[in-house]
Amino acid sequence: MSFEPFTAEWAQAWAHQVNTNAAYQSAASAWEGDVVLVMAPDSKFPSLGERAVFLDLWHGACRAARIAAPADLANAKYVIRADAGVWEGVLRGAGAPMMAFLTGKLKLTKGELSSLLPFASAAKELLSSATLVDTRFPNKA
Repeated sequence: MSFEPFTAEWAQAWAHQVNTNAAYQSAASAWEGDVVLVMAPDSKFPSLGERAVFLDLWHGACRAARIAAPADLANAKYVIRADAGVWEGVLRGAGAPMMAFLTGKLKLTKGELSSLLPFASAAKELLSSATLVDTRFPNKA
C-alpha cells in the first residue's frame, strides 16, 4: 500500500519501519527527543500544502508518530524543514541526510546541529527507514 508523504498513515508506516530497524535501535540507543519534520510546498509539487509529522523518539524506539499539532512544533527538541522536492529526494534515498543538512537542503529550524552530530548514524537509519515506506508523491507540476 502506498501513502502520500507526511500524512497520518504515512507516519504510522514510518514508525513501524523504525521500530523494526535493528540498526536504528542500536545507533539511537542513547538518543531521546521529539522530532517534527516539516514539508513546505514548492513549485515541484504545487498541490501539496505544508505538512508536518511528529515523532516521539526514545532510546531506539519510535513511541508515537502522527500529524504534528501546533504544540508539537512548539515543544519538539528538533524541527527539520525542507521543500517537498527535497523530501522527495530524501525519501527516495538520494543522498546522505547529514550532507543535506550541510548543504542547506534540510534545515534544522529548532535544535542544535551539534547535538545531532553524535547521532548521525541514527539519523541516517531513521531516514533509511522512511525510504522503506511506499511513498506516493502527486504528479509533478
